[in-house]
Amino acid sequence: MTTFRLLRQTNRSSRFAQVTVEVAASSRSEVEVTAIAADEHRREAELGARWALRGLPAAAKVTVTDVVITKVDTSTGDVYEATARAVWQALRVEHRAPYAGFSDPEMVASWLKNMVGRRLDAVTEARHWYEGRREPDAESLLHAWLFFEYAVPVGLHGRGDQLLLAKEDPYRSYDMDEYGETRVGPTQPPDVLSGFIGALLTDCAVIVGHGGDAVCAGLVLRFENSDLVIGTLGDEWVLGVGSVPAAAAHYWAVQPFLRGR
Repeated sequence: MTTFRLLRQTNRSSRFAQVTVEVAASSRSEVEVTAIAADEHRREAELGARWALRGLPAAAKVTVTDVVITKVDTSTGDVYEATARAVWQALRVEHRAPYAGFSDPEMVASWLKNMVGRRLDAVTEARHWYEGRREPDAESLLHAWLFFEYAVPVGLHGRGDQLLLAKEDPYRSYDMDEYGETRVGPTQPPDVLSGFIGALLTDCAVIVGHGGDAVCAGLVLRFENSDLVIGTLGDEWVLGVGSVPAAAAHYWAVQPFLRGR
């Protein structure tokens, strides 16, 4: 039995979630949640455990036996991350992934609802540079972190046609030897994300693929000045202002805006 406690400071409060799991050898990976908890936290615990089991060399059965939260300070993704890290800890998996990213559309929509009415204080980007140069906006973008006021920074990670959100701080710049370097720092004009710094988020929508996969492919963030579209398609970033770019429109379906406007 392994218990993982997630405690993360923000400029307003601490986010707290504590999850206890039992892990046993199995012929196939499976997850069971026996903890007494609200439906949304049971769902996060299940998804977090399944994320942790992805790509492991041996199958395992995970039973989530206990979930403890604080009603004020636990927000979307906290139980998910605590569960994933509890599973990795129980299996003695070290640094299986640098982040515990969630992509379930319901979880993403829940996080977005919490961000509506907040200003985007800052955006940090990781970009690829080679011999002192970088490709234009979306082509050089590796990862981005959104800093909404009074909230934990959320990193955006693209994987194929799937957008993963992770509550995390940006990593540091690093050298890639003959392949160039990764520079991490604040977004700068004229890049798309820089145009939304300081703007109030008034509405938003989740983008999913037309293929029916129950994963997030992107976001439409409606700010007071315009709409920001950000997502991933074929391992490439898609950025747009105002509407979904034509190149992605054939592959994406924008779900209803959360406030219905």
